[in-house]
Amino acid sequence: MVEDAISSPKRSVAISTSYAVPQSAKILRWIARIWSILVTAFLLLIFFEPDSGGPGPVATVDVFLLSLTGLALVGLFVAWRWQLVGGIFTLAMLLIRELAWVILKGDWLVGFLILWLLIAPPAILFLVAWRLEKKAKRVQA
Repeated sequence: MVEDAISSPKRSVAISTSYAVPQSAKILRWIARIWSILVTAFLLLIFFEPDSGGPGPVATVDVFLLSLTGLALVGLFVAWRWQLVGGIFTLAMLLIRELAWVILKGDWLVGFLILWLLIAPPAILFLVAWRLEKKAKRVQA
């Protein structure tokens, strides 16, 4: 009996808590990451571009509004780790920026849609990737 226990291999059952992330979620996440780097680099180039004919110091209201755009960009990089939080934060900052502009400046410029076209798509891609990953977790559970 002792020999049987020694000679027979023990069967171990490993419970895996990991899951396979769908390939589509990985691709979307990397597209969003690359897009967020490119958008940030582009906006930083515009922001730090030397302007010899500038009007002078920037008004406090404009600094506040620019900081909201900066926070939206920070949200894209938060989404690298936490897709849901970063994606929602980015879209919320864009919306808050638009509302603050209308409240503080009294008008709205159609040109702001360019910012939405640059910043919102990667945030939406992060949210879609999060949803695909969550759906895969549920299916595999």
